[in-house]
Order: sequence, then structure tokens, then C-alpha cells
Amino acid sequence: MIDASDLLAHPRGRRFCLELVSGVQDPDDPAAQRLGDLLFWAEHHLGVERGDGRTLFGIGGAVEPEPAPDLAAVASALAAVSLPPVGEDDVVVALESTADSALWWQQPDALDALLARTELLAALRRLARWAVDSPVVRRLFDPQGGAWTVEFDEDDQPRRPGAAEALADWSQELRREDSGGNPGVASGVWWTTPPWPLAQHTRAPFPSAGPLALWAVEDSFGQEHAVVSAVPPDAAARVCTVDGPADWAALCRRWPLDVTRTTRRNDWAVATGRQGDWVLPDWSAVATEYDVVHLTVAGWFRTSGLAVPVDGSRASVVAGWTPDSAYRLTDRGAGDEAVTGDPETWSRPGNAGVWRRLS
Repeated sequence: MIDASDLLAHPRGRRFCLELVSGVQDPDDPAAQRLGDLLFWAEHHLGVERGDGRTLFGIGGAVEPEPAPDLAAVASALAAVSLPPVGEDDVVVALESTADSALWWQQPDALDALLARTELLAALRRLARWAVDSPVVRRLFDPQGGAWTVEFDEDDQPRRPGAAEALADWSQELRREDSGGNPGVASGVWWTTPPWPLAQHTRAPFPSAGPLALWAVEDSFGQEHAVVSAVPPDAAARVCTVDGPADWAALCRRWPLDVTRTTRRNDWAVATGRQGDWVLPDWSAVATEYDVVHLTVAGWFRTSGLAVPVDGSRASVVAGWTPDSAYRLTDRGAGDEAVTGDPETWSRPGNAGVWRRLS
């Protein structure tokens, strides 16, 4: 489970609170309109100060911006906005927007930077308490329920190799990156998930919206169709659970793989502001002791967006993960990835709204 302090202390938690409260407002409510206006101008001016190169355009061309609002006024507007009950779709949309705002190849966006200002802390605390008190939000953190695989645009997927082959290919590619890497380039491979061919499972806390891997995706490609299959439980699986930064640090400390000489160094330095050596878990080595690595929803909220200290000189990040992701590192006990029931086709036309199961 997670509490209000977890949300307040971490970038994705603060963003989730704002996305959730923004999504449940009556657009005709003057308090909601005032909050939206103040946030827009505060974010705009902060982006200009950071050199984001922002220019406003209207029908007649460039628009003269309004003055930057005082942060006390922004805090007051946050404190005045209504906090109605939330529904399942509200939580789905808020979590999707929160995941989509995780930018591991550039500095955090101006809105994330704004929400980190201490002047907004008290007002955000009110939102965080409201969020964690919601029984619908709490279902995100309920470990009960089955697991599902999600295959986007199934017809275009190449053959999925076995786990051992996938990890061997991944290790070989990392060695090529390290030997010929250019950490000064603008961007490259920035994620720390196990490699794509390994099966990824997530739960569906809101069955009508489907598994989390449909919509809580960092750097989504905007897919519109997917095939969802239920995965039978494997009580014998050896599971490594990551529920926060300490668990991730321990994983990296036990099986470190240095990636300082790859493009990750530049991406992660820009995203976190930290300069130094970087590691990620050597998934090939982790697979010698664990069949599955699972990042819980709470673990994602507590860890995504941070430079996680591993030891005196090295750090790591949780980047590119969907909350609640469980990756299968071995084929032990997995058979040929049997599924229960018939695969289901899900769709979201135009990459807008909530995913729905097709009849």
C-alpha cells in the first residue's frame, strides 16, 4: 500500500495527484478554471526561465503572455478546488497521463518542476490525502487478481525467442554498446526494463479498462489495438519484488551491470541532474536466482523519476517501466506461456479515451 507522504515525496506521485484532481473537475466551475489558468501560466513562465524555447501562438500570430502568477496564488487555487469522488476511468486517465509524463531522455517537464516547489507542498498534501483515501485509487495497489499479457498490433510481432536466448542477445548488444558507445550523444537506449522479448504481465485492477500494460505506459507509441491474454498463476515461481528504491538499489548492488559508457549516461544525467557512474541490474545474472522480477505499483510511484543511490559512486534508475510489471526472466515452469481462456481484442480508436474490450 502507499500513503500520502509517498505521493508527495516523489515526482510521479505529485503528478498523479494533479492529473487526478484536474480530470474530475467541472469545466464550468470558476475554481477549476482559475486553477487551470494559473497552472498554465506558471508552467509557461517556468519553462521560459529554463530555456525551453516556448512561444505562444493564437489566430493572429504570437500571443503576449500574461505575467507569471505568484506561487502563493497557485497554492491557494489548489487549496480551493473541489475534491469529488473519483471513478475508475478517472484513475485510468490520470495514471496514463502520469506515466506518459516520465521523460527519461530529457529534463523533467516544467510542470513536474513546478509541482516540486515547496510553496505548493501544503496544497498538494490535501490532494494526496484525498487520492489515497479513495477506494478506487486504493485498488491500484491491491495485489489480488490475475495477470495478463498484452501484445500490441499482434500481426506485426516477430517470433518471440525463449528467455535464455533473449537475455543472451541483450547481453551481447550491451557489450557492443559499451565497447563502441558514445555517452556524449543526445539520446539512446534509456530504459532499464528486461529486454522486450521477455513476457511482461500486469494486472487489471479495473476490468472494464483492461490490464495496466495497455495504458500506463512510459513513452507510449500510441497503439490503438492489442490482444490481451490471461496468464495462469505460477505459485512455484521465484519472484523478486521491487517495492521501492531500497529494493531496486539492492538488486543493482547484487547484480550490477555498468552502463556508464553507453548513451544512458547522458540521458539519465539530463533526466535526474546527477553526474557520475550508472548501473542497471544484469538481468542475465538475476535469472540465475529468480524467475520473475516484479515492480509493484507502489514501487513505481516511489522510484520512477529518481536517481537511486546504489553505493558510494554509482546510481541507477527505474525507467521505462509500466507500474505492476512482472517480467518473466526464465522459461522455468512457464511451459510455452499457456493462457487461460480465449485471447481478447482491445481497442482505443484514435489513441484517445480509455481502452475497451471489443465484442
